[in-house]
This record gives sequence, C-alpha cells and structure tokens, in this order.
Amino acid sequence: MKRQGIRFTGIVQGVGFRPLIAVVARELGLTGFVYNDDAGVYVEVQGTEKVLAKFVDAVKERKGPIARIDSVKAYEIPLKEDSLFVIAPSPAGKQPATFIGADTAPCKACRRELHDPMNRRFHYGFINCTHCGPRYTIVETVPYDRKFTSMKEFALCPACKNEYESEDNRRYHAEPNACPVCGPQYTLY
Repeated sequence: MKRQGIRFTGIVQGVGFRPLIAVVARELGLTGFVYNDDAGVYVEVQGTEKVLAKFVDAVKERKGPIARIDSVKAYEIPLKEDSLFVIAPSPAGKQPATFIGADTAPCKACRRELHDPMNRRFHYGFINCTHCGPRYTIVETVPYDRKFTSMKEFALCPACKNEYESEDNRRYHAEPNACPVCGPQYTLY
C-alpha cells in the first residue's frame, strides 16, 4: 500500500473536478480525500501502487469539458487509516492563487431539461450543472464552495440536495445547483 498527496492546478474549481476525483477514486477502490483550497485542488489517495498509477490518467481522461489541468504534482506521503474516499471541507483560504473558470452557456443536457415541460427546471433561467452555468460571476472568494458564492443565500430544496449529494448525478457537488423551488428568481418588467 502507498499513499500520495496530489496537487492539481489550472481551472479545477467550479468545474466538477472534486466530484470527478471522488468518483474515480471510489471506482478504483482508493481511500483518502479531496478538497479545494487557495492553490487549486488537493487530493490524498491510498491504495496499491498499480491502482495509484491509473488514478491521475483516469482523472485527466475523464475531466469535464470546462476543466483545464495545468499541472499535477504527486508525491509519496505516510499511510493513514482511511476506510473510504470523501470530499472534505475546504480549509480556510489565504491569498487566492487559483483560477475560477468563466461562466458558460447551458450544456446540451441542461438545454434539454430547460425545454422539457415534464422537467422540474422547465424554463428555469438559472439552470446549470457541473458542465455549465455561472462560475466567475457568483464567486466571492476561493476556495470555490457554495458558502463563498452568491448562492449561499439559497438553501437547497430536498430534490436539489439529493442531486448535489448523488455521485451518479451530473449536479453532484455543483455549487450553483438550484431550481425554481429553492433558487434565484427573476421578473421582467
């Protein structure tokens, strides 16, 4: 067994990167944690040397369309007693040294939901997921967590909370996740 500390830099916050890391680590049977911080994304993973060798390649291969990895630095660290892999709370930031991606237009999946009268987000103007939506315009500071965005005022309804917590959902840990029940509203005058 080995344990690695891995630092990812680039556009790795606000792009579904932590959820991807968690999914890949769990699929590979690794333990440890991931969090955002003021320098990017930090990961600790533990497993066999053979499986650890696959981890970074799998992340690079499966990263979302708006993510950009500029550098990956991995180093061996002492083993710990972990039993699973978690998305850990982000530590308090210092001077931000990471990028937050630009806002992006709704992705194909969100556009489909937006125009589907049977979908709960039908015609909801603030639709988004980990692949699209607001990032730069809602962040107040890094690390990019909901509590550091303008979305902190909007508590997730049960349906949105379920999406946020379900790793098989494309809104897994999507910080701007919202719907007409719990999210911002607008009126055109």
